[in-house]
Amino acid sequence: MIPTRREFLQTTGGLLATACALPKALAAPTDGIPKRVLGKTGVVVPIIGLGTVAVGNLQSEKEAHALIHRAIDLGVTYIDTAPAFAGYGRAQAYLKPILKERRREVFIASKCLEPDGSKILALLHRNLKELGIEQLDLVYTHSIGHAVYDLDRLTADDGPIAMLEKAKKEGLARFVGITGHNRPEKFAAVIQRRDIDVMMNTVNIVDRHTYAFEHVVWPIARSKQIGLVAMKVYGGSIGVHPCKMPPDLRQASLRYALSVPGVALAVLGMGTIAELEQNVEWARHFEPMSPAEADALKEKTVALARQWGAHLDRLDRQGEKSRPLVNT
Repeated sequence: MIPTRREFLQTTGGLLATACALPKALAAPTDGIPKRVLGKTGVVVPIIGLGTVAVGNLQSEKEAHALIHRAIDLGVTYIDTAPAFAGYGRAQAYLKPILKERRREVFIASKCLEPDGSKILALLHRNLKELGIEQLDLVYTHSIGHAVYDLDRLTADDGPIAMLEKAKKEGLARFVGITGHNRPEKFAAVIQRRDIDVMMNTVNIVDRHTYAFEHVVWPIARSKQIGLVAMKVYGGSIGVHPCKMPPDLRQASLRYALSVPGVALAVLGMGTIAELEQNVEWARHFEPMSPAEADALKEKTVALARQWGAHLDRLDRQGEKSRPLVNT
């Protein structure tokens, strides 16, 4: 039986108090980015990764290449990308020449948004061709909260997840994952049916009151040693400029996301070298958020959650008209 949202609900303080469940930093030099293990994959990753929506929508190829090279040089070696139809513009094309030179330095994740299992491998091969590589480190079935994904078809033995599991066995990807912005209960059902390596979800200091992935589904995922990746850490939205989070809450939101038990890293959309360097600086000096700090921000973040509403539900063609706040 899949637990409901309310059955997993607990206070933010209680969640963050489980500090012993955080992956220990494997390397935290003053001049480097701390690293953690990505769940049962056993892969060591930096605690921040480069999301490439903003990079892929840059008009200048030279500028995009400079940003990606700078990220790798600074230790941001986890790179999250996807095809243009998912809003990533030319990200995979921009990455292609860089991967030809620096493939061994980076962990590459890409995505397939396709509910028809018979079509998923063609999409995966297209991603590989765009990137100019023979194997992805991680391939996601993308945005499974979307209404195009019926739960039974999604998890069927000929469904998209099963087809990516087949691709993993064939060596086209090392690991298989799922991503999504909403409907955490759906994720809880999926990971009971399929063997998932990694999960990437919305986790931030404001949307904890609305979507609550860290309360509803991540406890189940941790019990299965699924690698946990936070996204939309700065609020997120659809488009090239995804930062909804007020400037005074951005570092706190990153600290919050990285303090959730079991999380390995946060993928951050970064479109300028200045953004990149600021995030790297915060990552280098990361300290877990205490329950008292989270509680002190509760009044402000609940107010913002009411203002934002279920803003990520518009990713879904049948998005809910409203969603009550949780964990308030």
